[in-house]
Amino acid sequence: MNIENFNPIEGLTFNEIFRLQSELEFKYEPETKEIFDNFDIDCYSDQEFFKKRCWRITEELCEAIEAIDNNEESHINEELLDGFNFLIELESLYGFQMSDLDMGPSAVMDKCTLKEGILSVIAELGLAANCLKNRAWRQSQYMVDLYVFERRLKNVFNLYINLMRKRMSDKEILDNWSLKYQVNNFRLQTRY
Repeated sequence: MNIENFNPIEGLTFNEIFRLQSELEFKYEPETKEIFDNFDIDCYSDQEFFKKRCWRITEELCEAIEAIDNNEESHINEELLDGFNFLIELESLYGFQMSDLDMGPSAVMDKCTLKEGILSVIAELGLAANCLKNRAWRQSQYMVDLYVFERRLKNVFNLYINLMRKRMSDKEILDNWSLKYQVNNFRLQTRY
């Protein structure tokens, strides 16, 4: 089963995909619901959980780079959408919703190639994660500089949405997201 077996969900909005992706996340990994519900950015274990989620995004973006290098045009969008799903989950983990995020134009993305744009997102994601300084070997724990962290995390979203806009319109992003969502739901229901 793949996206060709479904039709886009009509009238879908970016606000709604935040809700739907969260529901899907908890179907895939029900054990994460408690972490999401009680997430504390200053807690070491929650910081580690957050960083592991950052890796999921990075991995999908690297797969997109590989698709670019191999001239696999149709595969690029799929990897970008997979990473976007993980980004929605990451933003939701911290407590952000669409109303907290900026979807305006990005001068950075306007001036770069797709591959350079991907690397910009990865770099900004790394900088956001680098604000989380608690380590298992440290005796004292550090409070996160929320001003810097939140600015960087919001910027990751802005860069990412504008990265996808290099390849798709907002309607195409929503349509393609909805197709992938339906595939993922089918896989869950059929234990694919």
